[in-house]
Amino acid sequence: MLKPSKVQEVLDAFDRMAAEVEEEKEQMQEKQDIEQRLERASSLVEMDFVISLMMDHVHDFNQDDWNDWLDLDDQQGFAAVFYFQAEERKPDREQKTQWYQTLKRALATQPYPYFVGPLIGFQIPVFVKYQAGNTGLTERENFARLMIRTVQHQLDNCQLCVGIGSVVANFQHFSKSYEQAIYTLEMVEKRSGSAYLVYSKQLEDKRKNFVPFDLEKDLLEAVKNGDTRKGLEVFEAYFQWIQKSVNYQVELIQKAMENLFIVLTRATKEFGFGEDVQMNFHPYETAMQVKQAAKAHLQTVMEEISKWRTNGVQGILIQVKGYLDSHYQDAVSLEGIAEKVGLSSYYLSKLFKEHFGVTFVEYLTNIRIQKAKDFLLDGSKPLKEIALDIGYKDPNYFSRVFKKEVGLSPSEYRNKYI
Repeated sequence: MLKPSKVQEVLDAFDRMAAEVEEEKEQMQEKQDIEQRLERASSLVEMDFVISLMMDHVHDFNQDDWNDWLDLDDQQGFAAVFYFQAEERKPDREQKTQWYQTLKRALATQPYPYFVGPLIGFQIPVFVKYQAGNTGLTERENFARLMIRTVQHQLDNCQLCVGIGSVVANFQHFSKSYEQAIYTLEMVEKRSGSAYLVYSKQLEDKRKNFVPFDLEKDLLEAVKNGDTRKGLEVFEAYFQWIQKSVNYQVELIQKAMENLFIVLTRATKEFGFGEDVQMNFHPYETAMQVKQAAKAHLQTVMEEISKWRTNGVQGILIQVKGYLDSHYQDAVSLEGIAEKVGLSSYYLSKLFKEHFGVTFVEYLTNIRIQKAKDFLLDGSKPLKEIALDIGYKDPNYFSRVFKKEVGLSPSEYRNKYI
């Protein structure tokens, strides 16, 4: 402005300057908003990219489209699957979000570019771009150690584990490395004291001879226990093996999944869970559709069994215990009671020990011995009659059992305490 200036000119100039400053602020805020939206969009694209690689999805995006968002020129890399082994079986969304953000911050500290997938259950898949060397075994081990060291001290009541796949030539082979990472993660859980495992030639040789009997056994055990988290983890490895063993033929995968649920139905009915959990997979056209349907059905089954174990089983066991308390004098057998309550004798015995801390036979014997003590102290009944009254047809056998449990023969006990 030139001097001298009129007051109105000064005020007009001030208004123009204030408007320019306000406009610059609005433009800056709008720019920041756009950058934040782009950052969120990039994160979503990144997650979608990782999911498409994991599950071999057919997508509207082609390689050029992905390149518009992601730097894929150096495509060699490996898969890492991080697993949060929490003490709490059902952590809330806030807790899971903290895990996810903690891992993302840790990934930002390591030297390699990476793509992060979503937190699915308790697992987060990551694709790490890596160029140096052929196998990069040492580098992958260093990566695993760095991640665990950086993240673990920020976790409460939670253990971080990671399985690392092999280095693949380009991101199109990510699913192979991801499958290996899932396998190594399964091995981590079987090895005490280990928080990570890296796929190697030695592990590959061992895997070629691997038969999924242990996996199927672990899956059945998780289902019977209603352990959803463990069951879904084992199912991942089991399904990967099935896919590979049938050369990814959808019809054979469908049949394998149907057979799995037939086996599950038999196993669950054996221990008293009466629902038929069989399923038809023919409506699903791709391997991934079959997998997602099987996984969702499996999760529902395990959740129902968990409820049944909490409510139904407890009621059955209390019923069995009450029956023993009032029918100890009868010819009671584990097999007979198991048939009455609809459980196999094996599972009734197993569940009884889990809930009451003693076996079925131990509990029945304890009741009979306590009743025998009462009769012996009464002094009016002969030993033969006492044996019959508490369920022993052979008085000599009753005497042997009594002495084994009490340390005195029935006669010695009566003489000592009367």
